[in-house]
Amino acid sequence: MTKILISVPISQLYLFLGKCFSYPEERFCAAMKETQAEEELRTIVEGLPFEVNFKGISSWALSQDEFGADYIGSFDINPACPLYESGYRTDELSRRDILEELLRFYEHFDIKLSDQEKDYPDHLAVELEFMAFLAQKEAGALEQGKNPDPYRRAQMDFLERHLSKWVHQLDEGIQKKINEPFYRQASTLMAEFIRGHLSYLLRI
Repeated sequence: MTKILISVPISQLYLFLGKCFSYPEERFCAAMKETQAEEELRTIVEGLPFEVNFKGISSWALSQDEFGADYIGSFDINPACPLYESGYRTDELSRRDILEELLRFYEHFDIKLSDQEKDYPDHLAVELEFMAFLAQKEAGALEQGKNPDPYRRAQMDFLERHLSKWVHQLDEGIQKKINEPFYRQASTLMAEFIRGHLSYLLRI
């Protein structure tokens, strides 16, 4: 049972981080303003099979519309910090190469991107949600008594070939250029979580 539970908080945290760096929806904004939101997030972090130094994530005083405008200004239109892998790795790979490799990953696991996502397979939220899917599949394999290694290898490969290659650069930009504490704290958590998860996968 312990091994099954290990994969669940990993998936939950990837999903949470994916929501943090997607356009803020009303339900997510409302949930993050609840007093128990940080406590629930801390419970997820404490359930990870590796240590992450979680210092908390601030809620925001802005309305949903104001927060949405802040997201667009920070990450979407003429962004201070683009949320696309191809914005950070073109010195080593072309955008076409990055997108083609990502699509091969997704298609191998029968992931069908929505019409909106088809144009942006290298968006941070899409990559984080894919990792959440793989961790969930690992948990399902363990629960059914099947071999989880293919999903663990896929997570390790995806982190090594994609997220770990550029998230630290994104985090550096967010810390320097973004004023909203929520995004700076979420980015700090994301960068440390991804480093910890990759190290964990390399050990097991």
